[in-house]
Amino acid sequence: MIPLLIGVRMFLRVLRRTPLWLFFITLAIQSVPFNPIPNYLPIAVYVARSAGGPLGLISTVILSALGAVLGKLVVLKFGDWLKGLMPSRSREAFKKLLEMVPEDKLDLAVFAIAASPLPDDEVYLLLRAGDYSARRLIAVLLPAKLVWASVHIAYAVATYRAVKLIAGDVGFWTYMAFISALTFALTLAALRLDWAAVLDAYKIGGFKPAAITALKSIIPIRRAKPRA
Repeated sequence: MIPLLIGVRMFLRVLRRTPLWLFFITLAIQSVPFNPIPNYLPIAVYVARSAGGPLGLISTVILSALGAVLGKLVVLKFGDWLKGLMPSRSREAFKKLLEMVPEDKLDLAVFAIAASPLPDDEVYLLLRAGDYSARRLIAVLLPAKLVWASVHIAYAVATYRAVKLIAGDVGFWTYMAFISALTFALTLAALRLDWAAVLDAYKIGGFKPAAITALKSIIPIRRAKPRA
């Protein structure tokens, strides 16, 4: 009993002093389909309290990515249960639909979705319903979630440094409130964005017209009507 308690205490000490707890928190968040807890929160907590040099950030990326990959494999298992709920004809039709898509293009699409901060649980549930293999998903998820974790950590670090630059050494909760408000504002901006207009502007003139179009769609400027 005593060796077990000593082992638990040592494990808890390692969790407190290293980013290993990020692996378990990310695994827990990513394992629950449609979980409403934002993925950036535990990473932001670590950046605000513990992140040091490049080695600490690299280990944070790796552990967060591994937790996310294993979590999505758990979600994939939910897809096995979902297959039982689908009518056999629908399941076969969806499987044939996946087979019609070239493997490299389908994997690239899964990579893009997995690497983005957008919710992706529905994708894995449907892929499993179409008999998309777990091994193939792991091969796609490993690099995708490394990108995913890198983007989240870069966002948390940039926000933390911006807060320190603007407001100095603020408290932990002030930083958390700021990053939550910023994330909410960016989400609203993404929802307001006229993606079709931005894409058309990019095809015609490149990045600059696209950026101007994006800003106009996010922040509509009302022109004063000329007086009669």
